[in-house]
Amino acid sequence: MSQNKTTLWEKLSFSDVTSIMLKLNKRSATKKDLNSIPFINETLQKKDPYPSFLQALPLLRKSPFKSLIVFEKNQFTKMFLIHITDVTASLLAALTAVQVLRSLEQTSEHFRLIDLLYQNPTTNEKLFFSMSLAVIIFLLNILATSLHAQKIEKEMLLAWRIPYKLMFYIYTQLLSISKKDRNRFQSGDITNMAQNDTRFLGDYLSHAMVDFPVLLVSCILVMIIMISTIGKIAWLGFIIISLQIPISIFFTWLGNRLHHEMMRRGDKRLQLVTEWIQGMRLIRYFGWGKHFKQEINEATLSEYKQDLKIAAKYCTAFAITHNWWMVVSSAIFAGVVYLDGQKNASTIFAAIWFSGILGHQITPLPWFVNAWSQALVASKRLKKMYLARIQYEEFPKNLEEKFSLEEKNLINKIIEKKEKMSFSISFSLENVSLKFSESEPYVLNNINLEIPANKTIAIIGPVAAGKSILLQLLMGDLVPTEGTVRFKLLVNENNKITELNCFVHTSTGINILRAIQSYVPQEAFIMNSTIRENIPLKYKTENELYSSEKDIINSLYAASFKSDLTNFSQGLETEIGEKGVNLSGGQKQRISLSRSAFKNSSLIILDDPLSAVDVKTEKELVTNIFLGEWGKEKTILWATHRLEFLKYSDLIIFLENGEICEQGIYKDLIKNKKSRLTQFLAGIENYGRN
Repeated sequence: MSQNKTTLWEKLSFSDVTSIMLKLNKRSATKKDLNSIPFINETLQKKDPYPSFLQALPLLRKSPFKSLIVFEKNQFTKMFLIHITDVTASLLAALTAVQVLRSLEQTSEHFRLIDLLYQNPTTNEKLFFSMSLAVIIFLLNILATSLHAQKIEKEMLLAWRIPYKLMFYIYTQLLSISKKDRNRFQSGDITNMAQNDTRFLGDYLSHAMVDFPVLLVSCILVMIIMISTIGKIAWLGFIIISLQIPISIFFTWLGNRLHHEMMRRGDKRLQLVTEWIQGMRLIRYFGWGKHFKQEINEATLSEYKQDLKIAAKYCTAFAITHNWWMVVSSAIFAGVVYLDGQKNASTIFAAIWFSGILGHQITPLPWFVNAWSQALVASKRLKKMYLARIQYEEFPKNLEEKFSLEEKNLINKIIEKKEKMSFSISFSLENVSLKFSESEPYVLNNINLEIPANKTIAIIGPVAAGKSILLQLLMGDLVPTEGTVRFKLLVNENNKITELNCFVHTSTGINILRAIQSYVPQEAFIMNSTIRENIPLKYKTENELYSSEKDIINSLYAASFKSDLTNFSQGLETEIGEKGVNLSGGQKQRISLSRSAFKNSSLIILDDPLSAVDVKTEKELVTNIFLGEWGKEKTILWATHRLEFLKYSDLIIFLENGEICEQGIYKDLIKNKKSRLTQFLAGIENYGRN
């Protein structure tokens, strides 16, 4: 990033913004584009004024619009001062131009600056005075234009930074959102908020937030100057301008309603398109394409019709306001000619010039109204998103432990992964029960359980017994209705062992777990990218070399993906496609498993990830996980329906109807003919014979 500052010549010649404006034309600016502007570079190198997500959340929940004003207060103040100085310089240039004309007139009833210097100026003195004023006018206009260029720089920064920060807060909210509130937002809603609502707020705040108050101040200044210059006729212009206020209020109300409906229709279309893409294979197989196509066409047409209404509203408002200055100018000119009787050139010139300036100031008013309505709707939609509860807010307030300074420093190292450390983790569940609402039954009931460290724990039971829910409790994704879940973490740092005791459902506890665990779900998450990028879940940038390529290949081999990899002509560079469309179900699961091997976590959570692999591959995977280096000296929590490999587990927990009905070692349980495990296996065998 360039360290050079904007020079005075660049400011006066506008070379710091002209090239970027020509380059962008009609497209939106990116951070790479902004790097070519010295002012942007200087600002981005400094810490931005935005607080962390948790600090910003209370303000965002009240109003994203108002919170952005608070965050960017200093920038808005600077822009206002620059812009008002720019307008003042333009008005001074206009006043000076009027004085040029009056200095050339023989007599005038109005104030003449030349009379302060000369009693009866000669022709040469008038020319010299007029030329001096012309130079001043030129310099004032240069100053006004250069100030406007500096305002454009700051507008471009805000137009990029505001949507960027809002999107950052949205994505952070999604990562932190509670499981109960997660289903309130569809992918189409979130995409629309990230792409459109953040931009609407950015457009208004960067371009109109300052311009609108400057418009009001400049109109007042112009009116004062016009009254002092052309007399009471100026009030005629003010009255005509005032007529536009109710018109603008009406268009604001109309725009609000139109944009709110537009967003609703846009959400529906995006949701349909997302569903079509995600379920493309099933839609093709079941012949649902025609139905989906018709629904998307209808949604698109509905959105297009709404867009036409918005365009018609905007064009009407723009046409009225754009031509309003002509009405103002004509009224003032008619008043000067027919009422006041002052027909000298300087007065007529002043009337036309200042009415033109007044008209120029109010021309953007329809855009302000349109941008305001969009920003208002966007702020309300974003507010709903930020009002969703985050996980920390669901956690009991009385569980936070107190740590010593040394322990806090160690915890920060664990979370930020600053140093290499090894971990050993065990869990303790005490009287844990869970139900999703008061009217529903318990899905887990009175669970008391000790999970030892560095052991493989198999969680089994019939369908809907609560296996996945128990795993989600242990990960902190679900909060128990009653009881507590604790873990003990032994940290080995440079052969120094430190013991940390934490509750899972605290901010500290969950952050530690996120740092040391890996999770393999039943349905694999696959990025639309290469195999190489899918393992570390990191997109490769241009000309970037992966220092961890060997680890990626080893993790794929550990997940029994070696033969699959050799069959792909592009190897690691093979494009997987949308939702892994180019892979089988078993290959997707093994990609997901290889991520866990790549991360080499101390806590491995497997939620039945072998359901789609064949028997031969399953045996290889089980050997690699439970008998190989992958699972060595790690705590493995394994929810499974594949019971033939239970002998590899150190402890079996049998869940049924949300309760632990049995737990123990495989060889002990299988010897007992009355054990629930033995009965369960016998039931499966008899079912297979039938």
